[in-house]
Amino acid sequence: MGDGAAILAIGDVHLGTACSGLPDALPSWGLDPRELTPTAALRRSVDLAIEQKVDAVMFAGDIVESSNARFEAILPLEDAIRRLLAEDIQVIAVAGNHDFEALPRLAAVIDGFSLLGAGGQWEARTITKNQTPITEVVGWSFGERYVRQSPVAQLLANPFPAPAAGIPRIGLLHADLDASGGRYAPIRQGELDNTGYDAWLLGHIHKPSFDNLAASAGRRPSGYLGSLVGLDPSETGPHGPWLVRVPNSGPLHLEQVPLAPLRWEHVSISIGGLEHVEDVPDRLLAEAERFVRQFVESGVAPQALGLRARLTGASPHYEEIRQRVAAGEWNDMGRVVDGTAVFFNKIVDAMELRLDVIEIAKGDDPAALMAQRLLALGRGDEQSQVILDAARTELGPIAREDNWSPVEDQRNATDPLSNDALRDLLMRSGKAALNAMLAGNPEGDRS
Repeated sequence: MGDGAAILAIGDVHLGTACSGLPDALPSWGLDPRELTPTAALRRSVDLAIEQKVDAVMFAGDIVESSNARFEAILPLEDAIRRLLAEDIQVIAVAGNHDFEALPRLAAVIDGFSLLGAGGQWEARTITKNQTPITEVVGWSFGERYVRQSPVAQLLANPFPAPAAGIPRIGLLHADLDASGGRYAPIRQGELDNTGYDAWLLGHIHKPSFDNLAASAGRRPSGYLGSLVGLDPSETGPHGPWLVRVPNSGPLHLEQVPLAPLRWEHVSISIGGLEHVEDVPDRLLAEAERFVRQFVESGVAPQALGLRARLTGASPHYEEIRQRVAAGEWNDMGRVVDGTAVFFNKIVDAMELRLDVIEIAKGDDPAALMAQRLLALGRGDEQSQVILDAARTELGPIAREDNWSPVEDQRNATDPLSNDALRDLLMRSGKAALNAMLAGNPEGDRS
């Protein structure tokens, strides 16, 4: 690696889970779904660590999905750790809210696997190269599923002495950044800054958050490593481990290695200009092929690419296209392009009506009232907020029913009553209703 040292940092792995949203057709395209799992991504990461001859591998928690992890989670992790240790690569981890019970058990049976901060106490460990200290890692682990106080506040109250020989210090933590009142170790960026550490590598949120992939002038890198592979269609963009380069002098440098075998993206595709409904799948597949070729040209093409598409634009076949989208007719459609299996996980209707909504809104019948509300929602003004508040009042009791409470604990759960979610729901249902009201009267002439 040249001068200095290198560390491979890995965020949430969630061994024991399978990525959701994959089509049943993958085997017919020559792709084994097992090659898209967190286990496969971890194996690739270990291969990278050995190939790059890194000095240490660090895990930022939630390595396994469940505290009651079974063999499908523990065995791949144990194999990965033993492969790394056999190459004299140090392995350091902290426990997250998912694996606060599983990791201590594993650390107890694998010599050389260092679990920092077990039981909710901060702990420091020195990483060496050729028996020379190169950096110090300070970490904290979940001791129970829910932690409602900031562990960094505890660290600031009882700081560690400065590391010997002026080596850099890295904080390793699984926590919820800038989420006041949360139950997964809520911390603030100001707290991290006040530690004076050279970098903070965080787990818990699955979207990577390092700006510019490197430390800017005068700024210490601090952020989320992200999940090792996108576990569902909401986890878009590049995923993979991060190479942390520790020079003999100067700031640390971080670079993501997007080796995840599966990638998710959200795309907008216009249906404008299509003459027939049957032209829609052809356009979808053409756009999918274009996306794959972009990744091939940039050298980061995954084995599988899942797309969630929003259909935009206007078409005289609006109603038929909308019905087919609602029936999921084109979901899971895909093909293999230059070795990458690309498919559509879901298609969402965001099309425009081929109607003069402004003109329709001038009337006083039900269609006019619907058009007026659609225009208000589109403006985002005070009247729009009144409509959203009324919808929230109406739908609130349903969203708060006990049978929906487990959803709140799911990764990347979103608030179904937020303004954005409600606006999207009302716009889609309102346009469909308006189109149905005017069926057979495309010009809006209701005289």
